[in-house]
Formats: sequence, structure tokens, C-alpha cells
Amino acid sequence: MRGCVCTFARPGVVVGTACLILSTVSVPYAQSTVPQINSQIRHTSGQSVVPFYEGWFEDADGRIHVSYGYVNLNLQETLDISVGPNNAISPGSVDQGQPTHFMPGHQKGVFTVMLPRKRSDAEINWTLSSRGTTMSVPSNLGPLYQIEGLVTHGGSFPGNRPPVLRFAPQGLPAQGPTGLIMETEIEVVVDDEVSLDVWMTDDGLPGQFDPLYVRSLQGSQRKRRGRKLSVTWSKYRGSGTVNFTDPSPPIEQDKAHTTVTFTEPGEYMLRVLASDGSGLNGCCWTNGYVRAIVE
Repeated sequence: MRGCVCTFARPGVVVGTACLILSTVSVPYAQSTVPQINSQIRHTSGQSVVPFYEGWFEDADGRIHVSYGYVNLNLQETLDISVGPNNAISPGSVDQGQPTHFMPGHQKGVFTVMLPRKRSDAEINWTLSSRGTTMSVPSNLGPLYQIEGLVTHGGSFPGNRPPVLRFAPQGLPAQGPTGLIMETEIEVVVDDEVSLDVWMTDDGLPGQFDPLYVRSLQGSQRKRRGRKLSVTWSKYRGSGTVNFTDPSPPIEQDKAHTTVTFTEPGEYMLRVLASDGSGLNGCCWTNGYVRAIVE
């Protein structure tokens, strides 16, 4: 099944339209949208950010999760939009775990919002305002928008599940787009180097590396195209610059190690994306988030 995820007009809001091909049968067709979207980005800077609804999935407890990403319409410039009127989730608290730091291009599977049991049919809206433009995207729980967040039911690799991610060898496991927030905060001084370690295991599927996913990678990631498992670190929230010694470190004996420094004091959040190489098109990836207090 596939559908076009689009925003709907609301009074007083300039609405951006974003279309995403969703597929529960033909994953390669879904993956073909990545270069098409990126090819539409023509400006190095000066453009806005578009919120992007990717679909919904149901977990083992029957809870509904809606998944969001975004398109930063710049090839190089990053934007920071604080939680508040310009970066809000509704209904409920305006802060429901969305990013405040927006990297260039199309960033998929960035965060999810879990619907309350008593309102499992609620429409969740993510609104972003930047560069004088306000865009809002609603969730849609129709069958055409269902994604395979926790297991692939069809296609070339049925039964494929997201990697299992841990912040300690015997720590709590995270699996799927909703992911896990590290239990303890990192406390560090400005410009001091701190280690970031994660442990990752996988079910061995898919059995081959997807060439479309390879083409979406850049730099050091592309050089490691022969290894389908990957972890990628990025800044998720915070005011200063975050520098990783290797944002996509090698995985050796199920462990990936890198270090990070922060240029300014404040509260930060980092995101680690664990992928099995099948692409971020419904399944299979896992998110992890780390809070940091920098003095």
C-alpha cells in the first residue's frame, strides 16, 4: 500500500505540503523517494524547515505511535528552533520530544509521539515556524499511512526487525523508532572530551546491502558501504556546537565508540540512529537519545 502524506489548510497558517511514498509491500519503491526529495533542494542557506509526517505503527502493547521527520530546505545550513510557539506539538504539551536542531536535507524517522490509550484516534499536529513561514502537518491513522515500525511483514525480507540498541552491555534494550533515552545524563565541561559508547545487535536481515541506501550516504558512511549495520550520532537539541570525533563509528564486537565535545554550556540532547541498512522507510531502525549537561 502507498499513499501521499499531505498537510491540510488551517486558518492563519501557511501550510506546507510534503508527500511521502509509504509501502508495506514494495520497499524499494519507497526508497526511491529519497533522492527525488533531495534533488529538489537548491539553496545552500536561507530556507525554512518543513515538518514531515511519516506514518503510524502499533507496538506489542497495542499503543499507537506516530512517526515524524523533517526536510531542511538547505543544502548546508542548519537551523535551531526552540520548543514553544515556533516548534510545537499539539494537543497536549508543546514539548513531546521533537528536535530543536535541524540538519540539512531530508531527515527521516527522527522521533515518534505515542498516543494516549483513551484517545488512540487523536490527531497529532507538529508545527514549525522559520524564516517567516509556518508549516503544520497532522498525523493520519488511515490504513494507507501504516508503516512497519517494528517488523517487516512483506517484501524481500519478511520478519526483518530493527536493531537492538543499548547504552551499556547489559542495559535496557531499545528497538524501533520510538527508541530509548539514556537513563543518566552526561555531565561535562566545555571543550572536555567525553566518550559515547553504544552496543548494537541485529537479526541478520536483510541479507544484502541495499544499493539505494548506499547512494543516500555521504563521506565516511559511503566508504563503509560494505557493512550494512551502522550507528550515526547527531546533535538533537542544544545551543552550541557539538563535535564528534567520528559521527558514524565502526561497530566492533557489537560496540561502537566515539567521543564528543561541546563548545558552549547548557542543556543538550544527542541522537544516535542505529540502522540495519534497509533504509528508513517503515522498518528497520532504532533511535537512542542522550541528555548532556555542559558547564
